[in-house]
Amino acid sequence: MTTRVRCFFAALVLFLLVASACGESQARPSNEIVLGAIYPLSGPQAQGGKEELAGVQAALQVARDSGALKVPVRLDVVDATTPQAAAAAVDHLVRDDHVPAILGTYGSTLSAAASARAEELKTVYWETGAVADPVTAKRHYVFRTVATGSSLGRMAVMFTHDVLSPSYALNAPRVAIIRVNDIYGRSVGGGEQALASSLGMSVVDVIEYDPRAFDP
Repeated sequence: MTTRVRCFFAALVLFLLVASACGESQARPSNEIVLGAIYPLSGPQAQGGKEELAGVQAALQVARDSGALKVPVRLDVVDATTPQAAAAAVDHLVRDDHVPAILGTYGSTLSAAASARAEELKTVYWETGAVADPVTAKRHYVFRTVATGSSLGRMAVMFTHDVLSPSYALNAPRVAIIRVNDIYGRSVGGGEQALASSLGMSVVDVIEYDPRAFDP
């Protein structure tokens, strides 16, 4: 078992313990814990959403096989492809299905909406993949175990500063930052811009693009 898998497994067990405590007042006759799971299983992000959900399901199976789970755990999965659908999925899972906690959502734009709604409903929300910084900022019920977008941006700048610039003898590099025009792109690009400037790299332009726009 790799270090990453062990960390994810440990986080999952902790999450299940918290979910179990949150769900004690809503115990089911079978003593089963039902967790919400929101992922894009159709549309343009379907491949990533399906892979991330498969990772959650695999971790659950490892937990079952190891004996770490003392009660049955089932995922109540909802397909959400837009921010509006992600927020509505949280409402459905909490108010109709009475889940004590939710996992999701792979995409930062989906996560921003879903996690905000979970925070409003005081429901534990574990973001398993989205990296945009605001997803967890100033929130009490939302957490994640993946890197933030700004940290990914800073890593890209450090690679440029420590590896690329010396390799190509660039004493005063000038850089342009190209980022998608959403919460994900601004988190990653913001981290890049801040660190590049502090390291003496001249940021000559920041260009945003719309991935849905067609440029003939």
